[in-house]
Amino acid sequence: MEVPQLPVATDYKDAILIKQDVIQEENQEIIRRGDSKVKLMNSISDFKTGLKRVRYQKKKLDLEILDFEERAKDV
Repeated sequence: MEVPQLPVATDYKDAILIKQDVIQEENQEIIRRGDSKVKLMNSISDFKTGLKRVRYQKKKLDLEILDFEERAKDV
C-alpha cells in the first residue's frame, strides 16, 4: 500500500507491508477471472445474436408462406 506523503510528517502506524509477489499473484488471479467472465459474456452475446437471427428468419418465412397462400387464393 502506498502511503501519501504529507508535508509535515507521514504517520505509518496504520500501514502494513505486503510482499510485492503476493500483490502480483492476486492481480493475476483478478485478470484471469476477468478474462473468463469476458469470454462468457461474449459467448452469451453471440448466442443471443444467433437467436435473434433465427427468429427473424422464422418470421420472414412465415410471412412468405402467408404471401404465397394469398397469391394462391387470387389465382
